[in-house]
Amino acid sequence: MKNFTLILLIIFCLFSCKQESKKDTIFSLKYTKNGDELTLIFENNTSHNIIFPAPNTLEFGDKNFKDFSTQGGKEKDFPINVYAIIEDNQFSKFYQRKLDSIRNVNLSDRGMTDVINQMMPGDGDSVFYLQKKEKLKIKYNLTIKQSPPIHKYSSKFKQNYYPYDRILKGKYPEAEYLRRFSKLNFGKAKFIAQPIIEDSLFLKITENDANK
Repeated sequence: MKNFTLILLIIFCLFSCKQESKKDTIFSLKYTKNGDELTLIFENNTSHNIIFPAPNTLEFGDKNFKDFSTQGGKEKDFPINVYAIIEDNQFSKFYQRKLDSIRNVNLSDRGMTDVINQMMPGDGDSVFYLQKKEKLKIKYNLTIKQSPPIHKYSSKFKQNYYPYDRILKGKYPEAEYLRRFSKLNFGKAKFIAQPIIEDSLFLKITENDANK
């Protein structure tokens, strides 16, 4: 009987440690919408400081349209544009300089130096430093614009969040600078590619939002 009780205690301890270890690795993301401002709330529940990238533009797709994004552009316009561009000066200046430097070298190596001077505020990525057990709010300016002719669109727009984890593992030439950056020595901090997206970043767009 004593041996059986001991085995149960060992199993319980192993399960508790596993659950605690899993909890210790959580890096989560939520968001709030306030008028034309969208705020991503990153929470670092890990036991170490982290460095992570976030896209400078959040692109939202509507299930009624097959396109990945409804941001629109010179080549193609959508009946409704839903996207958000990051507000300036929120990134970690020290690590942002490192990322930008690596990106510029990578573009030069690929014979694309002209692209460096053509970068827009919504292009690329921003780098953030978040201490352990802390939260960080990143603000974006949200654009919701409807253009004639008016088409029916769903009230639910899903954010196509940049899949950093897959980009770093895949063969994407445009993301090589991110791979190089992720391999830097960050001292006591740790690079993390992408948090768990708890709510998949769905936006509910009303007629009032689309017809301001």
